[in-house]
Amino acid sequence: MFRCAICGVSTEHKEGFVFKVRHAPHYLLLCFRTPFFCVIDGKRIEGKAGDCLLHRPGETVIHGPLDDASQFINDWIYFSADEGEMEQLAPLFDTLIPLEKADALAASLNSVMKESVRNDPFSARLVSDTIYRMLVILKRAEGQQKKEDVSLYLRFSGARVKILNHYNEKWDLAKMAGLLGYSVSRFCALYTEFFGQSPMNDLLDKRLEMAKQLLALRAYKVGDVADMCGFASIHYFSNFFKKRTGKSPAEYA
Repeated sequence: MFRCAICGVSTEHKEGFVFKVRHAPHYLLLCFRTPFFCVIDGKRIEGKAGDCLLHRPGETVIHGPLDDASQFINDWIYFSADEGEMEQLAPLFDTLIPLEKADALAASLNSVMKESVRNDPFSARLVSDTIYRMLVILKRAEGQQKKEDVSLYLRFSGARVKILNHYNEKWDLAKMAGLLGYSVSRFCALYTEFFGQSPMNDLLDKRLEMAKQLLALRAYKVGDVADMCGFASIHYFSNFFKKRTGKSPAEYA
């Protein structure tokens, strides 16, 4: 069975509020009503209204508003579970999972609060079932997120192929982001998440690879190679090439 220790619905916090607990004693499920930050594996991560987060017992918990002046509201529940209950659900811990509505868990949490106060012979079972239902909602949202992530990854892969296949074009971040209709900051964040480096560094790696191949042919002048690989000037190309390879383009050729 699942048991509620304490919970809250639409809890408003004062300006500058930051919640810090070094070792949370129970499982902690959070659903954020407003934009927020949290710390996962020592890294600050920003989230949006509707995102949920599940922590294991014993973990350090840190979250709060994006800045001191921002409003911060969330739904939350500390709960425990019999051995094996959480393993059967296999939920994702320490991962932001978006729900369609920011108050998606509010009705369930209100039900848990009412049954905890009622505390009649049926309450424990109803509280357990309601917590289980919330975790199932989270699990299903997790599955939907994975499908969306795959679709998004494929879109970014297509954009990456186009950028790298046309490495000699005049690319800037705005032009790259425009391929998918994203802001520059969001495009760069997702690109880096998917491919392990920024879009511009990825492009520069491709240009360097092609420059090496062209220089090895000994058929082109350094200036021609710089132009053919999309570098803005021979000066920039020469400095970049030597920094990456330890040799000037002329020495490499």
